Amino acid sequence: MIVAKRMMRNPVVVDENDSMKKAMDILKEREIRHLPVLRGGDKLVGIVTEEDIKQASPSPATALEIREIFYLLDKIRVKQIMTRRVYTVSPTAPIEEAAAVMREKKIGCLPVVEKGRLVGILTETDILDAFLESMGVHGPGYRVELGVPDSPEVLLEVVRFFHGLDASIVSLATVSHEDPKRKVLVLRVETNSYKVLKAAIKKSGYELLTAD
Repeated sequence: MIVAKRMMRNPVVVDENDSMKKAMDILKEREIRHLPVLRGGDKLVGIVTEEDIKQASPSPATALEIREIFYLLDKIRVKQIMTRRVYTVSPTAPIEEAAAVMREKKIGCLPVVEKGRLVGILTETDILDAFLESMGVHGPGYRVELGVPDSPEVLLEVVRFFHGLDASIVSLATVSHEDPKRKVLVLRVETNSYKVLKAAIKKSGYELLTAD
């Protein structure tokens, strides 16, 4: 799956010379947490987040009146509070590559840039949705975890095993096993008789770790 399949196209943006109050209002009205910041209508120069707004806002303990606070917020420019170092991703990048960048840099979104132009934005929620879809969480079937030998032919063996039981594999992922010579297969499987399937797995010699 590539970023283009999950990103939000034509994201809401602000100009670097827009007021902090305008950015606040947009974040609240659109119920979003990140705003790419543009210069001249097309050049990405920063990003402003809820955290940026919070840090730049007057303290709740301030003696300023509401009208004075609004006046100040209207005078502060987005470019004064935005995060200038922006990590970006290409729309053709694998979704897991984008997730790795977000995890490593501890950021909540990635503006998507193609040929120097902002074409979308990818958020943590988009990453989670992609993960849930790839694992078949909202689809039919049963979740099964198998401990198997870490060998090249094991996947083919497992596929043949389930096919022989007239069970369809909806999704499949691999994760590490506590034994370095083994790995864990996480499957979502459709079958007409789940009890028969579980019994067959237990007799097969595969290590049945969990089965929902």
